[in-house]
Amino acid sequence: MKKYFGLREAILGVVVAMNSLPASAEQTMSERLGEILEQRADSHLDADFAYKNLELVTLLGELRAQEIRLSTRAVELDAGLNEVLRADSVIVEGEWLGSGHNTLIVDSVTAKDAQLTIAYWDKGQSNLHALYNAANQQAQLQRASQPIIWQIKRAYLDNVVLNLFDQGQPILSVRLASLALPEASVDDTADDYIARLLWPVLEQVLEQAMTGSSDAVVDYGRLTQFIWREIR
Repeated sequence: MKKYFGLREAILGVVVAMNSLPASAEQTMSERLGEILEQRADSHLDADFAYKNLELVTLLGELRAQEIRLSTRAVELDAGLNEVLRADSVIVEGEWLGSGHNTLIVDSVTAKDAQLTIAYWDKGQSNLHALYNAANQQAQLQRASQPIIWQIKRAYLDNVVLNLFDQGQPILSVRLASLALPEASVDDTADDYIARLLWPVLEQVLEQAMTGSSDAVVDYGRLTQFIWREIR
C-alpha cells in the first residue's frame, strides 16, 4: 500500500508545495499530503484512495490515517469487489526523507480492524493483481531514466477479515486475529506476491477445517475449482 501511492515522492512534493504556498494559505502539510496520495493513486494506479483523517508525524517518521479505503477500478468487478483494503486505522513507518531520491524503504505498516478482499475474475487476474501490476508498471516506466528501488519490509493486519471471491462468487471469508503480509519489493511479480500471501492462509484454513476447528465460511467446491485453475 505504501509504495503504491509513491509515498516518499508525495512527502517531498508536499514540502515543495507547502514552501511555495502564500503565507495566508490554511491548508496543512497533512492535508496536502492526503490530496497528493489521492492523486497518485489515481494517476499511477488507476485506483481510488480515501480516508477520514490523515496525519504526517515527521519527527517520528510516521504516517497515521483513519478509515482508509483502497479500491481498484477493474471493469470486470463491481464496486464492492474492487475494494481491496479498508481499515479503521493505519500507521506507516519508514525512512521517507532520506538522501536517496529514488529509494523508498517502508519499515512497517500496521492496519487495525481491517478487511482484505481478493477478488478474481479469471486465472491470474484479480483486484490485487491489478494494483500490484500497476505499481510495477509505473516503476518500469520511470526506471528508463533513473532506477527506482522500493521495499515494504513488514506489514501486519490486526483483527482482519479476509475475503476471497472468484467470478463474483464468494469462496471464503475468515476472521484472523492477525495476518502478516509478505515482504514486497519492486522485483516481485503480482503472481509471486499473491502466492506468498494467499496460499499459506488457504492451507491454514483447510487444515483447521479438517479438524473441525475453523470458523471460516468456505464454499469447498468453488475453492477446489479455484485452486486447481490457479496452480495449473
